[in-house]
Order: sequence, then C-alpha cells, then structure tokens
Amino acid sequence: MQLRQGSSQTGFSLIEVLVSLVIICTGVLGLVALQSRSLVLSQDAIQRNNAIMLAGDLLELMRSNPDAALDSGGRFFTDSPYAKPVGEDFTTRALEAADGSCATLDRGQGGETVAGKDLACWLQQVRTLLPVSDAILKANFTVCPTRQPPQVGSAAPYADPNACVSPTASMVMIVIAWQDNTGNSAGCSGGLCFYTLRGEL
Repeated sequence: MQLRQGSSQTGFSLIEVLVSLVIICTGVLGLVALQSRSLVLSQDAIQRNNAIMLAGDLLELMRSNPDAALDSGGRFFTDSPYAKPVGEDFTTRALEAADGSCATLDRGQGGETVAGKDLACWLQQVRTLLPVSDAILKANFTVCPTRQPPQVGSAAPYADPNACVSPTASMVMIVIAWQDNTGNSAGCSGGLCFYTLRGEL
C-alpha cells in the first residue's frame, strides 16, 4: 500500500512540474513578444521625433534667411531657393573649403548661396536621422507655399490638389517622408511614413 501511494504521489508531482513549466514558458513567450512590440514602437517614435525636429530646423533656417525665403511682399514663393516641388530635387550648393563644416558655416550674408548650403547641410542631417533614399527625397519631400491644410486622411499630404497651388503665401508647408521599416507604424501607408509642418514665415 505504501509503495503504491508513493508512486501515485510521484506521478502527481511530475504533472505539477510540467504544468508549471508550460505556464512559465507561456509567460516568457509573452514577455518576448511584448519586448519586440516595444522596440518597434520605440523605433517609430524616434523616427517621428526626428522628422518633427528636422522640419522645425528647416523652418528656422528659412526664417533666418528672409532674403532667399521671401519675395518683395514678404511671402514665401515657389521660386525661392528653399522651395521644392514634388518630383524635383532640392537645389543645393556644396560647401567650400572656407566654409569648413555645416557646424561652422557662416550664414551672415544670407541669400541664395547660403540657402543652397543650408539645404545641403539639412539633407545631410535627414540622411543621418531617417531611413530615406534619393528616390524618397525626390518623390515625397515637399517645401511649398500653401494657404490651407491638406485633406485629413490623405496618405501623402501633398496629394491634396489645393495644398501647393499658390505661387506665393505667408504659410509654408514642409512634408517629410521616410521608409516604414517596422511595417505596421500608425499613420503610415505604402511603406512610407509622413510628417507635415505648416508654419508662418
């Protein structure tokens, strides 16, 4: 009798251990999945914050160089060296030896030359901070005069036909795009994420 009770208790203990292992493994798998999702969301947040910072930086560069950014009426215009229509390249100028680096660039004189160098330095930052290609920069980045915000829910903010039609405006719209490496970021579609800034110059 005692032997039978002992073996019965031993079998019951093994079942308890197996059930405990299943519960622990399930919990560990849940933690791994949660950590993976957390990393994806963190990466998305970092890229979105970088886009916000870059758009703000470009707006400030334009504000600090009104000779290149504004026409005689004090409005941003499509022929400004800072303007960039969809499907075209940014108009940049290479830094000269006397300029040193982007950090030491003398912007005191302003004008078109400084604007081109501003854009060259800004694009260098964009390529460092966001996953972009030359094709994304050309096809999806936009800097244009605008009078009204783009349509809500538009996958590409500049797709609104009324967003960039004004030749001059006191408002500028800056659209930044980057590749959605996470595959499921909120507000992204077609493998691209967008950030749009509208500001007064």
